[in-house]
Amino acid sequence: MPLASSIQAESARLAAACTACGACVEACPMPDFAGLAPAAPTAVAAGMRAALRGEPVSPEGLAWVGACTRSGQCNAACPEALDVALMLRLAGMRLKGALGEPPRLPVPGDAGWAARVKAFARMTLTEEEQTRWL
Repeated sequence: MPLASSIQAESARLAAACTACGACVEACPMPDFAGLAPAAPTAVAAGMRAALRGEPVSPEGLAWVGACTRSGQCNAACPEALDVALMLRLAGMRLKGALGEPPRLPVPGDAGWAARVKAFARMTLTEEEQTRWL
């Protein structure tokens, strides 16, 4: 199965199992930092679920998916025992345009990323490996 099909299938499966109860949002450390304190946790969770389905996403849902730091506190809080961290990651992939849809979440660019990778590689690779791989 192609990767895009796998992402769509797993997103659909998780979205169907999610009740958008908001327990994951309540357990998450990020809503305050993302400006979501006044939003209802159920509305925020419903936004994430909409992203998994490829539907229009509320501003609250976009903010929460974009703010995820993968703390995993959401997983322990889910009464359905879903992997909410995976759901957020899949939602983020979809919202960044990974399935060919127009991006709805900004994809941060980092011009210095490649240089840092090379610098780190030079510290860990032998001269022969550097010649071959860099």
